[in-house]
Amino acid sequence: MKKTLLLIVITFLASFSFSQKELAKKLIDTLASDAFYGRGYVNNGDKIAADYIAKKFKEFGALPVNGDSYFQEYSYPVNTFPTKVEVSFDNKTLTTGLDFIVAPNSGSAKGIFNLKEITLENYIEVVSKEEFQSDKNLTAFVIKLPKANGRDEYFKQLKLKNSVADVAPLFVINDEKFTWSVAQEALNYPVIEIKSEFLKDKKSVTLNIVNKLIADYQTQNVLGYIPAKRKCKRKKFFVLTAHYDHLGMMGETATFNGANDNASGIAMMLTLMKYFSENNPEYSVLFIAFGGEEAGLLGSKYYVENPIVPLNKMKFLYNVDMMGTGSEGIQVVNSTEHPKEFERLKAINKKYDLVKVIKPRGKAANSDHYWFEEAGVPSFFSYTLGGVTYYHDIQDRPETLPLTEFDDLHKLIVEFVNSF
Repeated sequence: MKKTLLLIVITFLASFSFSQKELAKKLIDTLASDAFYGRGYVNNGDKIAADYIAKKFKEFGALPVNGDSYFQEYSYPVNTFPTKVEVSFDNKTLTTGLDFIVAPNSGSAKGIFNLKEITLENYIEVVSKEEFQSDKNLTAFVIKLPKANGRDEYFKQLKLKNSVADVAPLFVINDEKFTWSVAQEALNYPVIEIKSEFLKDKKSVTLNIVNKLIADYQTQNVLGYIPAKRKCKRKKFFVLTAHYDHLGMMGETATFNGANDNASGIAMMLTLMKYFSENNPEYSVLFIAFGGEEAGLLGSKYYVENPIVPLNKMKFLYNVDMMGTGSEGIQVVNSTEHPKEFERLKAINKKYDLVKVIKPRGKAANSDHYWFEEAGVPSFFSYTLGGVTYYHDIQDRPETLPLTEFDDLHKLIVEFVNSF
């Protein structure tokens, strides 16, 4: 009889654990599908994602905090590439996102351009001497930059790229990983990172690159909450956050789906929401899905400057990003700022034998926790370590994401929330 009861308990716990990962996979498959256009600024991908998340908020039992709406709206400028992003040599068009990428602050360029090599030493003299974009002389420059060693070298190279792209297209040779981002401004011409093999023995290139700078892009955060089981504790909130936006599309063919970054974080937040709606928390739990993170933590900044739930009602904030791996544990930003809570998190992990290791990290402005911490709301930000390394590229898709420690991380966060 005891063995039968034990078997039932084990089976129940296994199915509960399994269900979290399975639900997360379904959510990630949807959020990171091509139908969401990379949750960015082409074809209203971010709005499609926000609408989907708001429906899940309602389905999973979260109540709106902004009147009867789950949305908090705001706007900012953003540079986009909604149509053509094409690079061709000898009538062969390269594959956008795999063979090359354009820098997020790239401008437009169309035509056949002569290629001219420049160096770190002569670029200022070269670009200031000639009139490059005349009807008879369309020129694009080519440079091979060393790997930037430190922050100063990075900004030196960035200044070079911007200076050159003010007068002509610029090719930067990159035989390593392509990593894209989002910009809020645009240069006169594009900066194109490209593999060296495609430039070998080439004298000219055909470009058809179209950017569109949107001065006032309308977007939104998505908010909802699960009330505490006791009325006397409903006015204090534990806050769980994740950003839902990603990079969108580079032209009509390259989609940056963002499965790990950060459909996985939204999936974690939604599975936690479902759990707490079925298991009333001690304190109310506020859930915020931020837009604008990839453009510079803009959604969280807007919320902190325009809070709906007051900041002084927030007991603690836990922000999640890139929850899709974890074979080497997790990193916790701000652990040095809140040692008592960090020790509590590690004790929970040890008690239940969850992730391999929880590594400490100090303050960092690398996700949406940052503005809250600066405003006095104690905050953690955690992300997984190990496993696949796809990041801000077109390979970050659902089929590449193992969800190695998703169930254990879900348990870890549940127990941490319940420890307050």
